[in-house]
Amino acid sequence: METPTPILFQCSHRTQGNSNAAVATFLSGIRAEGGEGFVYNLKKQDFKFCRACSMCEKDSKSRCALAGKDYLPDVFADMMQAPFLFFAAPIYFYHLPSRLKTMIDRSQVIYARKMKGDPEIVNLPRRPAYVSLFAGRTEGDKLFDGALLTLKYFLESFNFEIVDPL
Repeated sequence: METPTPILFQCSHRTQGNSNAAVATFLSGIRAEGGEGFVYNLKKQDFKFCRACSMCEKDSKSRCALAGKDYLPDVFADMMQAPFLFFAAPIYFYHLPSRLKTMIDRSQVIYARKMKGDPEIVNLPRRPAYVSLFAGRTEGDKLFDGALLTLKYFLESFNFEIVDPL
């Protein structure tokens, strides 16, 4: 991505679900204001899962052992440049879909860089993240709490803050 572009994450495993409709609606709002956005459809992406090898924590430059083996470093680089993010995801068993959770786990490399004081990460401006979560259940104690907490700390590594629902 050359210019800072909002990034929208369609996180459902389903092709034509509520998450797809939410991303399309959010993107149409951006376009109505003369903007553009880039959509990552996680269902269509192929990326590796974190091996928990701790290389990113041990290596002085926080390199990921999987760098160059998939596109996630590019996604993370795009996220660092984005003025805001949007996530649309269903809730499965009180949590996020596996593809999104795998991406979050792989962001350990960004967290490691932040903890080491990497200026590229530490000096990122504070930016908003918008979240739209969907559940098939009509009731459930704390149905969205686990997902929102996971997203909060994932996004904190990139210096994003979840905006309260409108």
